[in-house]
Amino acid sequence: MGTLMIQVRSGTMMNMDTNVAVKLAAAAMDKGHAVRIFGYGEGVMLVKDGQDPRRFPNVGAAVSELVARGAEVTVCTTCTTARGIERGEEIEGTTIGSITNDLSRFISESDRMVTLAR
Repeated sequence: MGTLMIQVRSGTMMNMDTNVAVKLAAAAMDKGHAVRIFGYGEGVMLVKDGQDPRRFPNVGAAVSELVARGAEVTVCTTCTTARGIERGEEIEGTTIGSITNDLSRFISESDRMVTLAR
């Protein structure tokens, strides 16, 4: 099977983009595809540990499940710093990485790429 790369540029409470991303990732994994997700801009909220939304889907819990299934989830370090997210606040198994190293590798090693942004 191939590898799907999903770039997320919307925050977890902004709209349903992150929910679509995690559902798309789960569906791809169900079909045997490898999945890589990269959060950029507001999309870095994907990896923020301790999410506890009341009226929205819990994207953090879904990300944890994806990581447990083997998905690689990384977000931009510059974007996390700009939003006050520090290393150690990310969901276990996710990575605060870089556009230069991680995003470029994800794109070059993937068969398909989807970007969700507003």
